[in-house]
Amino acid sequence: MQSEKSDTNILVWLPSPMGDAILCTPALRAIRERFRSSRIWFLANPVVRQILSPGTFSDEWIEQKEKNPMAISARLKQYDFSHAILLKNSFASALAVFLARIPVRIGYAREKRGFLLTDGLHAPKLPGGRFKPISMIDYYLAVASRLGADVADRRLELPTESQAKERLMSKLPELAGAEGPVIVIVPGGAFGPSKCWPGTRYAQTADRLITSRNATVAVSVAPAKTEVQIARQICSASKHKLINIGDSPLDIGELKALFSIADLVITNDTGPRHIAIALQRKVVSLFGPNDPTWTETGYENEIQIIGNVPCAPCSKPNCKEKQHLCMESITVDMVCNAAKELLENEGKHTKITTQRELVETSKSFFVDPDYESALSNAGLNSVDAVFSFNAATNLGKDNLARFRSRVQFEIETPGSHQPTTAFLKRYDRPPIIVQLKNWLCARERKSCGLLEVASARRLNAFGIHTPRTICCGEQWGRVLEKRSFSITEKISNAEALERKLPDCFKKPVEEKYIKPRRDFIARLADFVKKFHATDYRHRDLYLAHIFCNDEGQFYLIDLARAFRPVFLRRRFQIKDIAQLHYSAPGRDFSKTDRLRFYLKYAGRRNIAREDKVFIRKVLRKAKRMARHDRKHGREVPFEN
Repeated sequence: MQSEKSDTNILVWLPSPMGDAILCTPALRAIRERFRSSRIWFLANPVVRQILSPGTFSDEWIEQKEKNPMAISARLKQYDFSHAILLKNSFASALAVFLARIPVRIGYAREKRGFLLTDGLHAPKLPGGRFKPISMIDYYLAVASRLGADVADRRLELPTESQAKERLMSKLPELAGAEGPVIVIVPGGAFGPSKCWPGTRYAQTADRLITSRNATVAVSVAPAKTEVQIARQICSASKHKLINIGDSPLDIGELKALFSIADLVITNDTGPRHIAIALQRKVVSLFGPNDPTWTETGYENEIQIIGNVPCAPCSKPNCKEKQHLCMESITVDMVCNAAKELLENEGKHTKITTQRELVETSKSFFVDPDYESALSNAGLNSVDAVFSFNAATNLGKDNLARFRSRVQFEIETPGSHQPTTAFLKRYDRPPIIVQLKNWLCARERKSCGLLEVASARRLNAFGIHTPRTICCGEQWGRVLEKRSFSITEKISNAEALERKLPDCFKKPVEEKYIKPRRDFIARLADFVKKFHATDYRHRDLYLAHIFCNDEGQFYLIDLARAFRPVFLRRRFQIKDIAQLHYSAPGRDFSKTDRLRFYLKYAGRRNIAREDKVFIRKVLRKAKRMARHDRKHGREVPFEN
């Protein structure tokens, strides 16, 4: 890079999204320091100019009013710029500065614009060609570094003005009289609805913070019609009065003033999150479809809550799934607990994930961090060690495939002197046909062991409880799986429904047990209905594979049998219900109980014609199963 001249004019073309403009403030500060005696001009749209003003990083502004690169280049020729620093990534921006004949043109060589630049940077990429997730702060600082600037300071920074705060208090006088903390919630997002946490949960969060902390809560949204509607829905759902910014729109200066007085900001992954961080507020940020790495700031007073479900991050503005899993997996309790932690300066977390992440401690060997030490002490620290492990009780059965093995062993419990029972499933060189079937069901190439782990993660995201996975691993040949395994924790205080039913099923049935019995059947039906709503089927949905703990929560086990059929979903649904019917003992479940179960499962009050067809198919399937078992001398549970 050529040396700086005192009479140089430097153009810095800023990114358009408000959030990106704030994320480039560390780079802008570094560029200002590097070219201290030059005159720096910022080119940006009006919103970006307002968000970064008044500021000291530039001497002059050029507002971008047109999009045509020919028209923009004509304007730029008037300024005699020596450098054009492109923080905007578009092809049009590079073409405009090229046509304006600015001698030094620096930016990222992407969007097929590399030939238009004199100094092109290349962002890191993954093997598949996609850009590697890195913080946009570092992405922009790399440009400043190429210019010879000192890039050690990564702090976001935003200026505010005292007049804006006065205007804010005039518009919203209730803020001046706030007795408890002022909390701003940001429920919208220009990216799209996939980033938005449900409005009802924002309302519940606001209510809890008002009740517990006497908070004053403001709902901050952009003036766009969809966001104004979101704010109204939240205010309508709340039991308390909230300040609706949608009904009292603020200009950019007033918005920054609002955030500057907030004790806490709870926000989706959107531009105002960066305002809050730049103004050094306490922040709870909710992430779903986008990878938090892209906007990582390292800010110590932020807690990120990440909906790390199997389909995330997808980076799509609209969710393509039946259920918006990533954002819906974030609970009101999680948000309120994070808010409490920040307001009370406890400083326990910087990130909270809705699903526990396993850590790779050796090649293709993944461990729950809580159990890493215990597994290591047991000698289980690699895939090879797992397959040579024999200090366990064999749970194999005569009909278990030769490539499968199941064992039970005791392991140290994290933070307790009591041991935990763990179950290890191993798959050693499964047949090709088995692997192909698994790939078809998973709709991707997955090992037998990790397929079960993936099913558990997906079902947990839908609210279906499964045993906790504490370790898994795999080894591959060139194409096919060699070995894989999974280790799960025993479900505490729980029994399979085949072995133990609640006391309300005791005979003879007493009047005090009638309601608990009906409630249990209804909850079981809801559990099975919720499971089928995930598009999963089980193939072995017997009562032996449904556990119930002391709190009445149901758990589904043997997830090696769970799959998402590409075809014949109805057929497998009938099979699942037939297996439940078959395994429910006749001595415990009456015909009335079974009818109640089905009506609750189907969501009806009365039997419809299609229900009769479905039930007949279920009964036929159960009778075929019964004939098979009688032929082999086995008991038929539902006939007892």
